[in-house]
Order: sequence, then structure tokens, then C-alpha cells
Amino acid sequence: MIDFVAGAFELCGLWCVGNKWRIGFMLNLIGGMAWIYVAIKMQIFGLLLVVVPAIVLNIRNYRKWSEDENRKTE
Repeated sequence: MIDFVAGAFELCGLWCVGNKWRIGFMLNLIGGMAWIYVAIKMQIFGLLLVVVPAIVLNIRNYRKWSEDENRKTE
């Protein structure tokens, strides 16, 4: 069941980022954390090879987006 929730958060997050809504990054982060839980609970450690870098990239993209917005307001 949590895998469906994780997938829903990921998809909603991608939709929001595509619409340039900042909340999408947080939804992706929540989805990623849920996927980590699923991977550990079900012992699907290969899933971690995708999820952990995706979370790092999500954080990186959020920071870059924030820096770009700060430059635009200056």
C-alpha cells in the first residue's frame, strides 16, 4: 500500500514541478522517503540505487531553482 502512496507523491511532485510550483520538490522528497521505506521493508535494495540519487538530484534541482529565483529578484 505504501508503494502506491509513494508513487502518487512522486507523480504529483513531477506534475507540480512541471507547472513551476515549488511544492513539487517537497512532494518528490516525501515520495522518495516512502520509497526508501518500501525498499528496506521489502528488502529490494536495488531500488535504493535509483531512489537515493533521485532524492539528491531533487535537492540539487531545488537549490538551483531557488538560486535562479533569487537572481531574478535582485
